[in-house]
Amino acid sequence: MHVHGRGFYQYRKTTIDQVMKEAANGLINISAFMPNTIPAIIDDIYLEYYFCLAEESRRINKNKFKQYIWFGVTDENIIYCEHALEKDYVIGLKIYPLAPDGQGVTTGVIGVIHDSTIVKAMMLARKQDKVLAAHCDDPIIIAQSKGNPIEAETEYVKKILKLAEQVPGVKIMICHVSCRQSAELILEAQAKGIDVVIELCPQYLWFDNEGTNWNLNLNPIFYYCFNNLRGSEHRKFLIELLTSDNQSILIDSDSACHTREEKLQSKPGGIPSNQELVPTIITLAIKHGIAEARVAQLLSFNHSTFFNIPAPKELVEYEWELKEDHLLYKLQRYQFLPSRLQARPY
Repeated sequence: MHVHGRGFYQYRKTTIDQVMKEAANGLINISAFMPNTIPAIIDDIYLEYYFCLAEESRRINKNKFKQYIWFGVTDENIIYCEHALEKDYVIGLKIYPLAPDGQGVTTGVIGVIHDSTIVKAMMLARKQDKVLAAHCDDPIIIAQSKGNPIEAETEYVKKILKLAEQVPGVKIMICHVSCRQSAELILEAQAKGIDVVIELCPQYLWFDNEGTNWNLNLNPIFYYCFNNLRGSEHRKFLIELLTSDNQSILIDSDSACHTREEKLQSKPGGIPSNQELVPTIITLAIKHGIAEARVAQLLSFNHSTFFNIPAPKELVEYEWELKEDHLLYKLQRYQFLPSRLQARPY
């Protein structure tokens, strides 16, 4: 439910085609693409065009499963959000935080400053029985600390959970939880009856800022993420959550490929790629004695229930063989936008 399939002007990244090739390979069949592309998916025209790209790629790669898209919220596009949620392929709305001066952790024009906008977005998501997902990095704290501390994450988690109390019944996903404090805040909210899920990602379960499992042949800049990798105590706590019976925990990839130059210049977050998600989690499950049924919940069944996506509930045993790596970071088709989009500001 958290995949970055780049389109438009970002074909040096993990593309929609790349994600579809992985889906055709059998590891991940259904993806929900995030809207912080360049240009961002924040109006009906870019949404329609991205959907067309995804559909053509799905057809070419013979993926029979329906794919989904998140729609980005801004303080000016609530009417577009309402229209987007009416489309069956839009899985929900995505909140990226912006500071009052318009600065944030994302690129382009996507992001929200005002709490009132978040509440309106929650109300729209509830009306359509869809999900509001929140990227929790407080940009003011980040600017003041000149870093991305735990406090930046937890304070925005508190904000989202507090606003959710004003919209009973809204479904909330807190994206890429990286620390114990955030997880405990969400667990407390769940106990109060708020319909909120913890999204965990393999980088926070496999790596920490103490160098655990790092490849020493790689430049350390490649282990820079949003949210940051935390200390080992946080990684261990998140792994413990996997062993619980909590069905409001999801594991997603949050794959986001960046070049070495980009990392060195601006330290954008994310670790490639989508296809490492399943083997990473299976390896963790074997290491920590997590049952196969629980792995299926974390990777599939919990998503199916929360997002109302049909999925078979039987476990099927299969043997995985070595397969070719289908990473294709190069220009593909759709190198240029249609003329009606080229003139649009972004």
